[in-house]
Amino acid sequence: MSTNTPPFAILAAALTDRPREAPRLARGAGFAGLLFDAYSARLNIPDLTLSGRRDFRHMLAAQDEQLSGLRVDIGIKGISIGADVDRVLARLDRVMECAVGLSCRQLCVDLGPLPEPPHTPISKPAIKREPAGLITLPESLISPAPTSQSERTPFDATAAAQVDAALLDLGRRADRYGVTIAFRNDLASFGALERALRGADCPWFAVDLDPVAILRDGWALDEVFSRLGKLVRHVCACDAVLGSDRRTRPSAIGQGSTNWGEFLSALDQAGYHGWITIDPTELTNRTAAATVGLEYLRNACH
Repeated sequence: MSTNTPPFAILAAALTDRPREAPRLARGAGFAGLLFDAYSARLNIPDLTLSGRRDFRHMLAAQDEQLSGLRVDIGIKGISIGADVDRVLARLDRVMECAVGLSCRQLCVDLGPLPEPPHTPISKPAIKREPAGLITLPESLISPAPTSQSERTPFDATAAAQVDAALLDLGRRADRYGVTIAFRNDLASFGALERALRGADCPWFAVDLDPVAILRDGWALDEVFSRLGKLVRHVCACDAVLGSDRRTRPSAIGQGSTNWGEFLSALDQAGYHGWITIDPTELTNRTAAATVGLEYLRNACH
């Protein structure tokens, strides 16, 4: 990484389920910012009145904490087939309006399932089973290599049309508010995310990058950054141990399979200067994991 250490934030829900306590706890743990869930059991931020929003900003300022963004859950179906797209768009519209009122211009959204892009097969010469002197080609050289997810999954034109139409509508709303929406892809491949973003072609759309998603994906880190690196506007820092068939088990940052040196270097080369938000919610001792993760990443950035 460069000598400029990026700002570190923490997911508020990882510290406490009491929103008013989160800024104090974040400051005590050494974080400069907080990523709040727009909707939670204790607080629905978009429902705050004007005075409530002033109190929310004051609550952060009193602890010298910044609001790094708002995270929005749009449901397991996202904007694909079976989703109530109008409801999702209305929900996101309301959160964007609220974000502007809180002087926050970034949302983090998991897009949910996305259609895989159509696969364009590469023509290769056929290999025949023929003797080469006394040597016969083994079956492993004749059988095709394992296919990627986009090669295995047929292109769903209906789902793609619905996703594209929803993103075009959302892009117009984001432009009206001047709010960046950084998308995660927990239920989709990076290829599917790229297809959706390229199709929308919206300057307000970006990537919320999760290194564990790279562990699970068919794209290597270099390919992710070569194709999506310039679109990264937020980083969700978490880690996992990678097993067979790309299965993962959550772990503390620095104790998993993520090569943080390579990951942070790739961020630096992509010109990333935004928030790195630590998310230890899948771990048992969240506070300890957040502290360990922050110390590890600070050391790795120097």
